[in-house]
Amino acid sequence: MREFRYAAMAFRSDARRLAISAPNGELALWNTAAPAYPERAGRLRMRHGIVAAAWNPAVTDMLATTTSDGMVAVWRLQDDRLPDCLGRWAAPGDSPRFIGWVAEGRRLFSMAGDGHTAVWDVRTGDRLGRTDISGGRPVAAAHCRGGEVVAITGSGWARLWRPGREPSDWIRLTDAAVRACAWSSTLLVIASGDGRIVCYDADFRPVAGMRIAQDRLSALACSDGGRLVASFDNGDVLAFDLDGTVRWETSVGAGPARSIAVAGDLIAVAGRSARPTLLALPNGAGVAA
Repeated sequence: MREFRYAAMAFRSDARRLAISAPNGELALWNTAAPAYPERAGRLRMRHGIVAAAWNPAVTDMLATTTSDGMVAVWRLQDDRLPDCLGRWAAPGDSPRFIGWVAEGRRLFSMAGDGHTAVWDVRTGDRLGRTDISGGRPVAAAHCRGGEVVAITGSGWARLWRPGREPSDWIRLTDAAVRACAWSSTLLVIASGDGRIVCYDADFRPVAGMRIAQDRLSALACSDGGRLVASFDNGDVLAFDLDGTVRWETSVGAGPARSIAVAGDLIAVAGRSARPTLLALPNGAGVAA
């Protein structure tokens, strides 16, 4: 899987707003309410490039970001108004890579590539805790489960942490190196270096599995309805069901995708530019004019 310096993408759950990294580290904001005619809706710029972003699941106009120097920020992005920065915090650890919301959007977490993690109460600005969740193991992906932060290491292990407690025991997910991860409201999906994709439920029990091309996977996403979407280094994008049935295949260009996301019936694919490619989830058809 090819690495990009800036690969942040956050597609709001209602599919009406999209935040996507520009090559210079700015975060481009897009109005996708009319997906056939996406419009630029502003940009976020900080001193250092933005490496991750996440929409609040409960407050639809609130976006969190983190930068390459570890500055976490929360923004209010109301229609037709300039971005309003509600707060900033310094994240622990080196090489911050992940950001997300826990406790139904009341708390915010940041995680570095080395596993150093912190959680803040967004209302008060208080830091509720920090830990080294991975014990120094490189982290491939991070997400949440209720009030817990979840880290997936590049070597195929999962670990959970709730502020005020010690990190959980390790959970073995795969023996192969992790190439990509994706989440839906009910599933964790892991693509490993041996060409397997395995889907896990909320208790990390495998519920589905399939096999794909080993060396070409670029990015992975999963819809709440259980449809998986994978992009590959040659620009191909495939959608398939949990039983491995390929539903459609298309191409978005000659280069690999930096990131891919699903919201509602739309797929957003980011290539080398800050302008996204929008596809229809049911059939893969391009929807932008």
